[in-house]
Amino acid sequence: MVSEMLESLGVSLLWLVIGVGLSMLLVKIYDIIVFRKFDLGEAIEGKNSAVALFFSLMMIGIGLVVAATIMSPGTGSLITDIVETIWWSISFSLVATVFFFVFDKVLVPKIKLQEEISNGNMASGILSGMVYITVSLVAMAVIIT
Repeated sequence: MVSEMLESLGVSLLWLVIGVGLSMLLVKIYDIIVFRKFDLGEAIEGKNSAVALFFSLMMIGIGLVVAATIMSPGTGSLITDIVETIWWSISFSLVATVFFFVFDKVLVPKIKLQEEISNGNMASGILSGMVYITVSLVAMAVIIT
């Protein structure tokens, strides 16, 4: 009984590390590769609340997707479940990023959201972050079902 509890605790801690680590890694990857107009470190040092808010909301959205993949029914193989969690998390986070760019070009064509966020426009940061949250909530439903 004690060994089962320790094993369960160990697996739970493993999923916690994977989930949080994957969430932070994806945000950092998007910071470096996708959202090149933002430098998260510079934005924080410069007290750019729009960038900080956008990345915070994006991290919540990514965390929701990662959580959904962890909660979804597994195959029974820990390795397979970990690989699938990483795959689904990256895939759906990428979809959210595509929606961000589509939203930027289609729904608000006169506004360049990345530039506006970089310039400290809080409205753009909130709107863009909420696009991430919305897509992530829908992605959660898709993953869990």
